[in-house]
Amino acid sequence: MNQNLKLVPVNKMLLLPLLFACLTFQMKASDDVAVWDTAYVDVQGYINNRSDSVKNSGRSFIGPGPVTVHFEATAPASMTYVVWQIGNDNSFNDVAAQFYEYRIDYTFDETGTYYARFLTANADNTEETTGEAYTIQITESELLIPNVITPNSPSGANQVFKVKYKSLKSFEMWVFNRWGNKLFHTTDPSEGWDGTYNGRLVPTGAYYYLVKAEGTDGISYRKKGDINVLLTRDHNNSSDTY
Repeated sequence: MNQNLKLVPVNKMLLLPLLFACLTFQMKASDDVAVWDTAYVDVQGYINNRSDSVKNSGRSFIGPGPVTVHFEATAPASMTYVVWQIGNDNSFNDVAAQFYEYRIDYTFDETGTYYARFLTANADNTEETTGEAYTIQITESELLIPNVITPNSPSGANQVFKVKYKSLKSFEMWVFNRWGNKLFHTTDPSEGWDGTYNGRLVPTGAYYYLVKAEGTDGISYRKKGDINVLLTRDHNNSSDTY
């Protein structure tokens, strides 16, 4: 194995591996030399309330976007030409981007199917390798919004007003009371409103949301509606409510 191979330790980062594979080729001196490549997604930075929509197997990945994939490879010093290619077709006739380095981070932020591969060659092109392609499929967008929350539910279920989503590249949400006062705002679709304002639970009643978002497939969302907040009677009469 090439001693220059560097991998991210598993105990420092949770990884969703696309592949860790090796291909070999013969040099003129009949020495076996390995070219390695790998690709992964940082789970902590990506998988958040959408793990049920992610599928990965071997060199393929299917999931919502945007997603940033880290590609990494190594090759013998004799291979002076190295390149990662990102293609729009599996024949790489339509190459969207090329990076002449061993390690890259590439963000796929539009719905569709993409391909990535690592190529090497020596100075006189007498030896070269072409790695097997990775397939990255970004799914269509989705935005689902609930209309009831129970912030003080004894079971702990349904306590937060939060959207369910896939493949959003922009997002903004507001929550208002009946007088139009803003109670909550976020630009992160994985965040939600816990039914409080200034640290206190709001009373049972109707509240209002406004959501603006754009999907990786170009769909624009603008949704508004009611949020029904349900509390126990004790909390409605408590000084814990604002």
